[in-house]
Amino acid sequence: MSRILLLTAHSIAEYDDLRMLSELGHEVFSIGAYTDPAHPADDKRPALPYVPDYPDLAALVEGDQMAHKAHLPDGVLDWAEVIIVHHFVYDWIAGQWGRIRGKRVIWRTCGQSNPDLEGFMRHLRPEGLQIVRYSPLESKSPITAGMDAVIRFGKEPSEWGGWLGDDLSVGNLTQDMLGRADACGLSFWEYATTGLRARPAGPASELLPGGIGALSYEEMRTYLRGLRCYLYTGTVPAQYTLGLIEAMMTGTPTVSIGQRAWARGTEWLEPMFEGSFIAGGGFDDPTHARIALTALLNDPDYALDVSRKQRKRAIQLFGMDKVKAEWAAFLG
Repeated sequence: MSRILLLTAHSIAEYDDLRMLSELGHEVFSIGAYTDPAHPADDKRPALPYVPDYPDLAALVEGDQMAHKAHLPDGVLDWAEVIIVHHFVYDWIAGQWGRIRGKRVIWRTCGQSNPDLEGFMRHLRPEGLQIVRYSPLESKSPITAGMDAVIRFGKEPSEWGGWLGDDLSVGNLTQDMLGRADACGLSFWEYATTGLRARPAGPASELLPGGIGALSYEEMRTYLRGLRCYLYTGTVPAQYTLGLIEAMMTGTPTVSIGQRAWARGTEWLEPMFEGSFIAGGGFDDPTHARIALTALLNDPDYALDVSRKQRKRAIQLFGMDKVKAEWAAFLG
């Protein structure tokens, strides 16, 4: 087993990976919301009191964690055997490459790459940088730094489920959809939900009609279980998002924006629903998406059938047992 240093920019992904890697038997220290796993710095996900803490390492990264990630304290660097980095790879990998290159350094992509970044990072590959992709479609980039494995994000099925569908609304877990506009599918959302009861959630969602604002972890799980249906509008540049996984894993019947309608284009958005329900990969016309949403709102038996198929599909793609086995094989 290895001593793993985890660097993320997202406490939800941090929670999932810290728990998974610890359950695989590794010693894991994360600089982020879960530096003290029993007392996380935000309420987006639960505490992890059974995950070992490292108070001596935590003391070294007090204060400005972003600065500590960009220049790892010597004590943290000496402890780590493997460094897994999700984001800010210009700063957290390349900016201190001379200090960390003797470790096993893994760029675990999270849907935030672009051709410029790929071109920059590929120069580190001959010097030992490994890359674990979160989506097979990342290979579509005209410039790519390559890959050592494709391992999707993982979710624990027992944590998600229990869909009820008794709230006859269309939902979405958005990240400032109004502010980010079509990078989060705002126009598609507005057209597709015209005339329907829409209840988007998430930061700044209260600025949208029917929006209910940011939710805690338990509030969000209750929200997803209650929604009759969910409209996924994509978030540029990610091929898929954690919110989509959690909706599908809950069994919330989900309609997706189509590849041609998505702001980044056809080569990037993953057709998660292929072979499982409505229109394969999604709808390019928001009017057609509205028809599909209306059918789900009006027909509970149909909604239940979609729910079961999508949850099964989500477990096939993102189930934690599968993802754990892939990481176990990769880490050796």
